Amino acid sequence: MEQIPLLFDLIILLAISVPVSIFFHYLKLPPIIGFLITGVIIGPYGGKLIKEIQSVEMLAQIGIVLLMFAIGLEFSIAKMMKAKKFWLLGGGLQVLLTSGLVFIPLFLLDYPLPNALLIGFIVTLSSTAIILKLYTDYGMSDSPQGNLSIGILLFQDLAVIPMILSVHLLAGKSSTSPYIIFKTLFTALLSVSIIFLLSYFIVPHFLRQVVKLNNREVFTLTIFLLCLGTAWLTSSFGLSLALGAFVAGLVISESEYSHQIITEILPFKNVFNSIFFISIGMLFNINFFLRNFLSIIGLSSIIIILKVSVLFFVTLLLGSQLRIALMVGFGLFQIGEFSFILLNEGKVLNLFSFETYQSLLSATFFTMLLTPFFVKKAPAISLFITSRLRISEKLTPEEEDMKVRTFKKHVIIVGYGLNGENLARVLKETGIPYLILDINANNIEAAKKEGHPALFGDANHYEVLKKANIFDAHTIVLAISDPIATRIAVKVAKEINPNIKVIVRTRYISQVDELYNLGADEVIPEEFETSIEIFSRVLREHYVPTNIILNQVSIIRSKGYEMLRKPAEASERLTDISKILAATITHSFLVTENSPANDKTLRKLDLRKISGASVIAIIQNGKAITNPSADFKIVSGDILVILGSHAQLDSALKILNPQN
Repeated sequence: MEQIPLLFDLIILLAISVPVSIFFHYLKLPPIIGFLITGVIIGPYGGKLIKEIQSVEMLAQIGIVLLMFAIGLEFSIAKMMKAKKFWLLGGGLQVLLTSGLVFIPLFLLDYPLPNALLIGFIVTLSSTAIILKLYTDYGMSDSPQGNLSIGILLFQDLAVIPMILSVHLLAGKSSTSPYIIFKTLFTALLSVSIIFLLSYFIVPHFLRQVVKLNNREVFTLTIFLLCLGTAWLTSSFGLSLALGAFVAGLVISESEYSHQIITEILPFKNVFNSIFFISIGMLFNINFFLRNFLSIIGLSSIIIILKVSVLFFVTLLLGSQLRIALMVGFGLFQIGEFSFILLNEGKVLNLFSFETYQSLLSATFFTMLLTPFFVKKAPAISLFITSRLRISEKLTPEEEDMKVRTFKKHVIIVGYGLNGENLARVLKETGIPYLILDINANNIEAAKKEGHPALFGDANHYEVLKKANIFDAHTIVLAISDPIATRIAVKVAKEINPNIKVIVRTRYISQVDELYNLGADEVIPEEFETSIEIFSRVLREHYVPTNIILNQVSIIRSKGYEMLRKPAEASERLTDISKILAATITHSFLVTENSPANDKTLRKLDLRKISGASVIAIIQNGKAITNPSADFKIVSGDILVILGSHAQLDSALKILNPQN
C-alpha cells in the first residue's frame, strides 16, 4: 500500500506531542514548552524521526494564518483605532530603537551594512503567536500590559515586509531601486486598503446570506474560504499570509457573527498552532547549541536585557506605570516567529555564515523557551522590583497638586471602566462618599470632567492606597480587567486594612476561589451574573412572583455562587422549580381597546373553559368587583384579576393578548 509521507509525519508528531504535553501538564508548565521540546525530539537535529520539515512547515503556516485571523476577530477595528497610540507610536519606537541599538555596534565592528541591519531586524521582532497564546491562557489579553503588547506586536508584523525589501536593496542582490521599493510599499498599502474596503462592504452581506441557509457546514467552509482566501490574496501582492488573515479577521470582527466564527475555527486553530510550535522546535540544532552553550547563553542574555530595556523605556514614554512597563518588557523579550523569515532571507542572500545563522536560530529558540516562565512570573517580578525601588509608589505631580480630601467610610473604586463609571454615578446620586483610583491618566481625566473625585495611581502599592485613605475606607471595589493586578490588589488592601470590605469583579470563574482565599469578601463573576439575569427574566415571563425569583437569586449567590460552581450540590440547596411553576398564583391584566376581551361578557369570553384560569375580580372605574357574574361586561380600561397555575395563566394571557 502506498504511504502518504505527510500523514506518517503527522502521526509521529502527534504520537510524541501527546505524552510530552501530558507530562508538562502534570508539571504545571505551559504546553508551548512541551510543543517546542517535541519538535527537538522528532526533528532532523534530534531523534531524526522526521527528517524533512517542509510538509510540517506548510501546516505550521496554516496555524499562523488561523491565529492571526482569530486575533483580527478579537481585536476589531474600533479597538485597533483606540489603541493606535500603542501600535503606531509604541511599536514604531520599539522597532526603531531595538534595531538601531543592534545595528550601530555591529556596523562599528565592521559588519557589512545589510548584515548588521538584518540582524537588528531579526532581534527586534517578538513572537505574536506565543504571547497571544500565553496572554489568552492567563487571562491577560484585556489587561493594560496585554493591550500595549498587542499594539507593539501588530506594528512589528506590519514592518516585516519593509524590512525584507530594505535588506534586499542594501544587499545589492537584485535590481531593486528606491523607486521599486517605494512602488512595492505603495502597492502593498493599496492592496491592503482595497481588500479591506471590499471585505468591509461585501463580506457582511455575503455572510448574512450564508447564515440564512441555516447550514453549519456551509458556514464553517465559508469562514475558512474567507480566511485562507484573503491570506492568499495578500500574499499575491507580496505581503505575508499572516497579514492577510489578520485583515480578514479585522473586517469580520465588526459583524454580528464574529463570536460564532471564533467558536468554529477554535479547534482547528489550536491544532495547527500546536504544529507551528513543534515546527519551530524541529529547526533547533541541539548539537550546535551544546557545542556553543556559553556563547549562545551570553548572546541570549544580551538580547533579553536589550529588549526588556527598550520595551520598558517605550512603555514608560506612553504613560504607563513602572509595573506595567516591566511586564511588557518581560513579555516581549523573545525573538519572534517572523524572524525565521528574515533568517531564511539572510541565508538565501548569503549574508550569514553557518555559525551566525545557527547562533541566531539557537538564541531565538532559547528566548522562546524562556518566555512562558517570564510571562507567568512577570507580575511577581515587577511587583518585587517596584516595591524595592519604590519608584511606582511615588505620586505624580497631578496627585500632589490635588486637594487632599478627608474621606471617611468611603468607597474606593479601582478602575474607571463601564462598571466603575456606573458605580460612581450611583454613589454620587445617593450621597455615599467615594474615590476613583486608576492607572490610566485618560480615565482619571474623564472622571474629573464628570465631577468625580479621582486619584491617579496603582492600587497594587501601599503609598497609593494610603493616599486614598484606605485605613478609614469602608469598601474597596476592584473593577479592573487585569486578573493579576486584581489578585495583588486584594492581598495588599487586606494587609493594610483587614477590616475593609473587598468586592471584586472577575471575568474568570476559575479565579473565584483564589480571590476568596486572598481575602475578598464578595467576588462577582460576570458569567454567573449574566446567567442569573437570564433565568430571572425567564421566570418573570412565566409569571413567577417576584419574591420567589429574589429567593432563588439569593440562594444562587450565597456562599460565593457555590451552587453554580459545584452543580452536584445544587439539588440539595435549590428549591424545586417545578413545584413553584405548578403553584396557583394571581395575575393582573389591563384590557385595551384592541384586546379580544373588550366589549365582551365573561360568558362569551369563556376564559375558564378554554384556559382553566378564572377571573376572580375586575377593577372597573377604580372599584373592585369580586366574583363577577358570567354576564358582566368587560370594557377597555378594566383590570382583570386572574387566578390559575402558571400554565393556565400563560394560556389565558395568549387569549387576552394574542399580539404579545
